[in-house]
Amino acid sequence: MIKIVVDLMGADKPANELVSGAIDAINENSDLMVTLCAKKDIIMPVLETLSYNKDQVEIIDCSEEITNDDIPTKAFRKKPDSSLVKGLNICKNDPFAGGFVSCGSTGAVLVSSMFILGRIGEVRPCLSCLLLGQNGEFLISDCGANVDCKPEQIVEFAKMGVAYMKAKGIENPSVRLLSNGAEEKKGPDAIKEAHQLLKNSGLNFLGNVEGKDVLQSTCDVICSDGFAGNTVIKTIEGTAKALFMDMIKASKEAKDDKEAKVLMNTVKNLMAKYDYNTLGGANLLGVKKPVIKGHGAGEAKTFYNMIKEAYVLAKNDMIGIMENLLS
Repeated sequence: MIKIVVDLMGADKPANELVSGAIDAINENSDLMVTLCAKKDIIMPVLETLSYNKDQVEIIDCSEEITNDDIPTKAFRKKPDSSLVKGLNICKNDPFAGGFVSCGSTGAVLVSSMFILGRIGEVRPCLSCLLLGQNGEFLISDCGANVDCKPEQIVEFAKMGVAYMKAKGIENPSVRLLSNGAEEKKGPDAIKEAHQLLKNSGLNFLGNVEGKDVLQSTCDVICSDGFAGNTVIKTIEGTAKALFMDMIKASKEAKDDKEAKVLMNTVKNLMAKYDYNTLGGANLLGVKKPVIKGHGAGEAKTFYNMIKEAYVLAKNDMIGIMENLLS
């Protein structure tokens, strides 16, 4: 039985609106158990209306909640009875706990995970984000946790990303390095040095990739420092929003209903494909258990997908794979 610890508090939506996502996940997997961390009197009325195997659910009553107003570096010490801190401690100490998911404060999740779960060796943990490009899914590692990075750390981000993709079922994940040119001599000194290290890392390294080619890239992992990785993700997000708005505007100005319907159907299909509720969340790589941080505005469907993701990573021993690559 694989146990996934679920922090149901700290998100934009209340816990009682989110709990059904966890139940949907266990109803699909008989070897999956969830530990629900929240105020018991809030989620129990909802659980009583749902059909599920009660042996697959554990409830941890939490009297405190960490919010975006809390200082991340202090919150996990000041609020020991919060769903985030209690959940991470269970994840650390329970041998059956395979991972942790939350849509709470990003800073609090990252800081608390590093302090409570601990790092793998001396590695600097990074955030990774799975995106959908023209050639399928690919991972950006790091996508925002680390700004000033040494070349060796960028190589570690690549290795952690490879471990993630291996756990997702890709036998020999390919890697590219984000730079301002495809040539190996392009980029600042840290990127040029990282390129040379990656060439000799034993990874399936395919060279550099420019920002304009990220969505068309034929690779499984794109490694970078967190500043560049986050810039790419935010640019993609902004471009997508602008595209959607242009298409919606065009549909309103369409000369006939048929043209308007085609445009709006295209918008709906694209939004469904790239919806954060469908894609789950970002992975904190480099700590001793899988940790998935979902969008603050996540819904029950978000938790369903995050729990399934954590379940797969735990079942396929992502941490073990990562430890071997980093050793």
